[in-house]
Amino acid sequence: MKPSYAQLRLAVAAGLLLASVPSAYAAPGTSANTTVTNTVDVDYSVGGVPQTQIQATSNFKVDRKVDLIVTNDDGAAVDVVPNSTDNYLTFTVTNETNDIVDIRLVVAPQPVGGTAVYGGTDNIDVDNIALWLEDGTTAGFQDTEDTLITFLDEVPAGASNVVYVVGDIAASAANGDVASVRLLAVAAGDVTTDVNGVYTATNGTLAADLAETNTGSADNATFVDTVFADLSTADGNTDEDGQQFARGQFDVVTASITVTKSSLVADDPINGTTNPKAIPGATIEYCIDVNNTGSVAAGSISIADVIPANTTYVPGSIKSAATGTGTACDLGSGTGEDDNNAGADETDTDGGNFDGVDTVTVTTPSIGASSRFKATFQVTVD
Repeated sequence: MKPSYAQLRLAVAAGLLLASVPSAYAAPGTSANTTVTNTVDVDYSVGGVPQTQIQATSNFKVDRKVDLIVTNDDGAAVDVVPNSTDNYLTFTVTNETNDIVDIRLVVAPQPVGGTAVYGGTDNIDVDNIALWLEDGTTAGFQDTEDTLITFLDEVPAGASNVVYVVGDIAASAANGDVASVRLLAVAAGDVTTDVNGVYTATNGTLAADLAETNTGSADNATFVDTVFADLSTADGNTDEDGQQFARGQFDVVTASITVTKSSLVADDPINGTTNPKAIPGATIEYCIDVNNTGSVAAGSISIADVIPANTTYVPGSIKSAATGTGTACDLGSGTGEDDNNAGADETDTDGGNFDGVDTVTVTTPSIGASSRFKATFQVTVD
């Protein structure tokens, strides 16, 4: 599996996930097509002489009560970064029907502009959406273990399955973007030819969507009717339509980097450090301010600056982690770095290097959210 940032906020318990392949489950009521028999015994006598007992029997078949439950197990938006793949949302689909059914699955991005389930407004879509069934080996989506699916096959009464909605986030996504996804489950079943309303399993084949039967007539004791029992929800599910959905969402979180470069005259041959001017022989200190206004850290920062024409690099002048207000640097502040990529100064987290020709490089491992990093170096005016 390609690991992605999407899993930062997904800490789903292994016990819950592995329940997708249950060894035992509670059936939701008496199974459909069960024959319920009631027998009455009548004893009597004639002229004081006991007669043969008379019995009467009434039978009826238990009808099919269709009810599916779909839940999003994340409990919050899942954070993702631009240009990431194999991001996933976790859902549980439960068959509360008192019969085996197929469950047709439909996954789609929510319409752009709609309110997202965990807050915010949907404004981007997830690319390359696919559904995967948890196989029960390792908690969390694993494309080497789990199974790519479009429906759940012959789900026993009371059984649950963990389903992952997996997709990619475009490189153009920006910090704060929201992508909502809806997973819909539809009950399906195969009708037999015995006209008794009994459904039969056909392994590996998605059955037709179930439909209610005999809605305009009284119960037929010899026929297994289909009755939709799913309930409406605040999220928009409607009553008694044989299907249920739940929604999840991805929130895009990323660094947002701006760079500002400025310069100060440190000294000149005439005025020294008192109101120096940028005359030939003057020392100019360049300030590079890298500001992360995003909501997550930016990593592996490398700043490369080519020494401008008509100037000469001042050896040993590179400094990292300079101080300063806003985009400016305090003159002479920061931690000294030598002009190579080795030595005692390279034991700190930041680095500095001059290639001996025309380029200064400064590195730092990361810049935190809402943080900035400053570096300086000096040149003399030719």
